Amino acid sequence: MDILNGYSLLHIIRLFIKKYIKMKFLYYRLWQLFTKIKTNDMPATNAMIFISLCQFFNFSLIYFFLLQYSIINIHFNKRSEVLFYTIPLGIIVYIINYFYLYKNRERLYEKYKNEGKKRKIIGNILLILYVVGSFALVFYFGPKYSASVMK
Repeated sequence: MDILNGYSLLHIIRLFIKKYIKMKFLYYRLWQLFTKIKTNDMPATNAMIFISLCQFFNFSLIYFFLLQYSIINIHFNKRSEVLFYTIPLGIIVYIINYFYLYKNRERLYEKYKNEGKKRKIIGNILLILYVVGSFALVFYFGPKYSASVMK
């Protein structure tokens, strides 16, 4: 505990996320990557939708972990129950990201447009880790809990 100097592990994780993994920065990096696709005529919108999908997967992952360790005991027995809870959650995530990221995209562009090569590389690595981690973990843990629901 002396190493943490009185800080809890949760506090240190929160500081790490606040300092290094900013959703605005990840959105900007994804937006800039989508602008390089010639057929993508709405890169800012597509980046917002993709980031929202990753966040939605992360909410699902939190649910799977809470279920795994018996912290919550909410089970969905029918596909309609899953849809009843996930569609509003997805809409809320999209609305928050619309106002938090998409509406502020010009400010984000001005803030990050002069980033250096090192920051671009770090940003791309963090973006790849975030996206791959979001999808991989949900696809690893998800089938364990979804088999009984999708009947």
